[in-house]
Amino acid sequence: MICESSSLNKYIDKSSNIFFICGPEIILKNNSLDQINNFLKSEGFSEKKIVSNEDYSDINKIIYENASGSLFGSKIIIEINHIKGKMPKEIRDIFEIKDIQKFDNIAIIIKSSIEKINKSSNWVKKIDKFSLIIECKKLKSFEEKIWIKNQLNFMTSKDAEDYSIRIADIFSGNLIRQQNEINILKLNYSKENSLDKIGSENSEFLPYQLEDKIIEFDTAYALKITKSIRKNESHYAPLLVWITGKIINTCVGSHQDNINLEKVGIWKNKVPLYLNFIKQSPLKKMLKLQKKVYELDLASKGLAGVTIDEFWQELDFMIIKLTSR
Repeated sequence: MICESSSLNKYIDKSSNIFFICGPEIILKNNSLDQINNFLKSEGFSEKKIVSNEDYSDINKIIYENASGSLFGSKIIIEINHIKGKMPKEIRDIFEIKDIQKFDNIAIIIKSSIEKINKSSNWVKKIDKFSLIIECKKLKSFEEKIWIKNQLNFMTSKDAEDYSIRIADIFSGNLIRQQNEINILKLNYSKENSLDKIGSENSEFLPYQLEDKIIEFDTAYALKITKSIRKNESHYAPLLVWITGKIINTCVGSHQDNINLEKVGIWKNKVPLYLNFIKQSPLKKMLKLQKKVYELDLASKGLAGVTIDEFWQELDFMIIKLTSR
């Protein structure tokens, strides 16, 4: 049986206690391993043996020695780490053991470095027959946001939605950084100290407050944000340009093609604000600013021959123009 990491909870109890984890996304592999271990713990597995590459020659021996559980009657997890190269014969041979799927006192978890399996190969077919294969693929953009939001179940629903947007946009495609941010939030977040308060103290989230303030036509607050970022986290300059560009391009697309805002990545709770902003932002004005964004992007990367002071001044002028009606 094969499933993706996102649907592991649906299949985890529907096969024998043999699991094969593979794929390129290390965070999803680690999360899947944790989920499987927690499930097995709930099923009475209380001991674990780790098998690394220097122990491969003893894999069959380890399995048979523990097939009846420990001396104290404990069920045992055998975790096999495959860290590089092709699938070793010693691991493939596990699935040649007669009735391996019926060994009730052991569970086998194989965590493999293989990023993509060939489902037509014989060894994969055997693993598929006797175990649950969990594929940990790279996530698409919308899948990242869903994954992050699911990790933020300790928050209020509103904060979870807002934070998932910000984390996904700041660390797009980098689940390791996303997981680090989530872990920090787990330590710092409380319902009494929610997004507005944390956002004002954590400069990593200020750029996304800038988006909110621009589409709300709040010039003073938007300029306050850029001033704070320039002073404390100036390396976010390209991100600020990207955010202003996103707003401008969304406006241009809406005026020219009447695009569906949700389909181009605008979250549902922001659609009314965007619609109001677009209504009060003429196409002619946005087209001029669209060209300016390109120039600002080059400047933020040091490619336009302007000074740092000139860049921040131009960015402020851009924000003033965007928020003026």
